[in-house]
Amino acid sequence: MLEQLKKAAVHINEMESTRAGSAKKAREEARIPEDSLEPEYTCQLRKPKIEGRVSAVDGGILAYEMHGADLLIAKAVSSTFDYQENKIISNSYFPRAFPEPEYAVETGLDEREMNWHKSLFRLKLETENALETAKSKNPGLLLLDGSLCPLMSDRPAEESKLFPDYMALLNKYKELYSFCSENNVLLAGIIKDCRSRRFLEMFPETGERGSDSVFLNHLLKEGERTFSFRYSSSPQKHHVLRELGAWGEKLCATYLKPVQGDRPLRVEFLKNQGKARELAEMVFSLSSINRSYAYPAVLIDADLRAMMDPNELERAKKSLSLFTGPSLLDLRRNSRPFR
Repeated sequence: MLEQLKKAAVHINEMESTRAGSAKKAREEARIPEDSLEPEYTCQLRKPKIEGRVSAVDGGILAYEMHGADLLIAKAVSSTFDYQENKIISNSYFPRAFPEPEYAVETGLDEREMNWHKSLFRLKLETENALETAKSKNPGLLLLDGSLCPLMSDRPAEESKLFPDYMALLNKYKELYSFCSENNVLLAGIIKDCRSRRFLEMFPETGERGSDSVFLNHLLKEGERTFSFRYSSSPQKHHVLRELGAWGEKLCATYLKPVQGDRPLRVEFLKNQGKARELAEMVFSLSSINRSYAYPAVLIDADLRAMMDPNELERAKKSLSLFTGPSLLDLRRNSRPFR
């Protein structure tokens, strides 16, 4: 086993060395692709003082598969910080600091549909919370934990019974985009662990096979970001963006590196909501709070409050079984008598 791990370590180090060389070359050439929305290859970030209200939304979910039924338990919460000269002077939450979870039981789902159901239920709660937070808190900046739209992997097959739920979710996203645009609420999605290859797709000559953030960790220096670019080079060929209508054309992204000791963040935003520089610099300032962990404090707080306790799932399972009686069975793999 140790020999295999040593070989893997050597391979990883070789890949990182090659990647660093490719990133250095790309930085020196500084070629601006057609999909760039700005003339600079990398942009130096200022660190403005944070003033006013910033809100962030996150959600948590637990799932339990049973014989013929699936149980979901989830919640979404927003944290709101009021800043004055970079200092938090007050905080509040929606619907409350530690909200009660919501439940969903679905029957007749296959394995793929179960994964779609989990994503759609969590995104529904988060998007509804984001819209209500925007309306009730009126923040200057509203951050979502994760992408600013559903991922392709969240989209059910059109013949699935979950497809209407997906279309309803898209309408909720459109409502969120519209409200924020019309009421001067700057909206952004912050992806902490991004596996996207969108940036690298614009530079096929690098031959890089990893993700954007792995490559850009070598390319970007502390306090820098990439040029902003469209979410997709072909929004009309991207199912989710096409179904978002005109909003799908306005989704954009950039990567920034707030601190030297952590990886770049992907920041997604709406093109019609002002300059990428202003948004990126606000996220930069909010995220530069720890030398080895770059993430906005308000999102960290929302994440902690949205975290699900496994005991809540156990309580839900017991309560459900009281009502269903012996008709509710565990999966065979969860009820082995010999282990």
